[in-house]
Amino acid sequence: MSERHVTFDIIVEAVSAVSGLSRREMMAEGRTTSERAQARYACWWLVEKMTELGPGTIGRLSGNRDHATIVAGQRRAEELRASSPDFRASTDALLATLLALEGAGMLRLAETADPIAAARRVLAAPEREAVRVSTFEIIAMSRLIVDQAHGDPSQPSTQETVDV
Repeated sequence: MSERHVTFDIIVEAVSAVSGLSRREMMAEGRTTSERAQARYACWWLVEKMTELGPGTIGRLSGNRDHATIVAGQRRAEELRASSPDFRASTDALLATLLALEGAGMLRLAETADPIAAARRVLAAPEREAVRVSTFEIIAMSRLIVDQAHGDPSQPSTQETVDV
């Protein structure tokens, strides 16, 4: 079997880009809008098709959801694909795009970075030594900070930024 480069996070980012919803909005617990639920079902369907992750793991990555919830959501995605031409077209397009990117080797560059390891490298460096941090590691560190602050990364900051 060939090595897979599509991850849960890459799929969530792809669905987020298409739906216009943040990860937090898609994975929110409690009652959600049909749009949010459909985006979540699309994620879970794509993860089932493109990764070897089981329902339990998908549930943990989706905010500690029960594996039965994931299976029901994947079943609901299949029902939506059968009854909604728009849902089917969008999930087909996402699947095809991700498969094409993976086939072209472009997803290796977008593998999930470890934000903690990157931050430790930065903090361990002497003050005058340059530290290599990839764009993906910077994004991963930024996401971690924003998630910890319970902010929405899609909203611009109200603080001024200063270039140094």
